[in-house]
Amino acid sequence: MILTRTPGGISNEHLFYSAEAVVYVEGGDGAAAAPGGSLDVLFWRGLFDVFLTGRRFYFKPRGGKQTLLKIADGIENGTVKAAIVCLDRDHDHIQGLRTAAGILYTRGYSWENDVWLADTVEEEFYALCGVDRGSTPVRIQIDDSLRDFVGRARWAVRADALAAVCSRAVIPRGNFRCITPPEKGWPKVDRAFLKSCVRRTRSDVPGVSVRLPSYIRVDTLRDVYGHLLGFYCRRMLAQLLKTHCKESIRGEHAGAIAIKLAREGMLPEIRSHYQGQFATLASGSLR
Repeated sequence: MILTRTPGGISNEHLFYSAEAVVYVEGGDGAAAAPGGSLDVLFWRGLFDVFLTGRRFYFKPRGGKQTLLKIADGIENGTVKAAIVCLDRDHDHIQGLRTAAGILYTRGYSWENDVWLADTVEEEFYALCGVDRGSTPVRIQIDDSLRDFVGRARWAVRADALAAVCSRAVIPRGNFRCITPPEKGWPKVDRAFLKSCVRRTRSDVPGVSVRLPSYIRVDTLRDVYGHLLGFYCRRMLAQLLKTHCKESIRGEHAGAIAIKLAREGMLPEIRSHYQGQFATLASGSLR
């Protein structure tokens, strides 16, 4: 069960932890979740260490996004102080993101889109597999696979963004049915399955015509359902490890390493996004 505090309770919670503010993130199972017990915490804590060095915050996973949006409402209307909410962007940017100081968004659909890049998969492979880069090159295979992902999924990702305007989804959440083979092996997007998902969503909203605003440009790897991209990249990594060094790695562990590597090798466009997100917190007080 997720306990929801009053605005006053949320505003004073930082005092229990001797922190400047409590940072609420997605993940975990709500109020009972152990701090630090989610990859969302690991991702956001690393960014705070980069962009707000030396300041003390307490990180708390609060379950699903709807719980965090209630806290964000309080930050926007001024009833909640000393609190920061970190949100997956999802497709919210199509109809406008919240802009109040203390509400931060990922650049991509979720943190996975900002972490699971070709560079990350390659670097994690060499960090875990004791092979020589020159004699065991893997980057071309990774790039080709991600290019194939884009080619097979791009129209479904665009349709998914359009469907979000109607509070629908094209790409199934909670499962990875569109990745084949189902369990192991080098991953591939099942284009036929995604086409059937597009047709099914169209039949659910007959006669509705939706267009994206002219300023919205859909980028497949940035805007795809983040858990799906993360699953796909972990499958690539697992297959590379199995092929070249007979090793395996658990998904959570792979994600933790990927977060660290992506932060250390942050691409300019991703760094620029987070610099902008943290700019409102860099000099201002949250109290």
